[in-house]
Amino acid sequence: MSFHKPKTPFEIYREGGLPGSVRMLIKIVLVIREFRNKMDEELRKIGQSAARMETLGAIMNMPSPKSQSDVAKRLHVESATITRMVDILSSEGLVRRDPDPTDRRVNLLTISPKGEDVLREIFVIYDAVREHMITDVPEEEYDRLHDMFDQMLKRLDEPLDTSIKIDDMVRERTKE
Repeated sequence: MSFHKPKTPFEIYREGGLPGSVRMLIKIVLVIREFRNKMDEELRKIGQSAARMETLGAIMNMPSPKSQSDVAKRLHVESATITRMVDILSSEGLVRRDPDPTDRRVNLLTISPKGEDVLREIFVIYDAVREHMITDVPEEEYDRLHDMFDQMLKRLDEPLDTSIKIDDMVRERTKE
């Protein structure tokens, strides 16, 4: 009787299959991409974008005071990305930058009344797209999915198990 080593997810994928966890993560990525694409498509009609919505929303929703660095961390983007976006939003009068009284190198951000009006308009579109997407998803599933995504995000913030040597795994799998 011969022993057959179980197939790796890559081997299954190469043969046209997908392990359940891979299928699930692909679907998550596709849903996020399609939602963002639909949001951008609809927001372009009013001269806005999902990136602008995210930045304005983070500035409005975060507790004060908030720096550009705080917003970048919240949105998981580079500080330079937020700096460019805040430059644009500030030039349009949607965001105010005020020097931090304790550190002149830092700008503290607030959303202006005009920015709040724009964000209110954006949320009308956001609500319509979101409602369209989740139609027929039972409300009792929201908490379950929320908990599952929280668990995944928490795990991604943790270091990988140090007993797993990724370099060794790659070498082992590529020589097969």
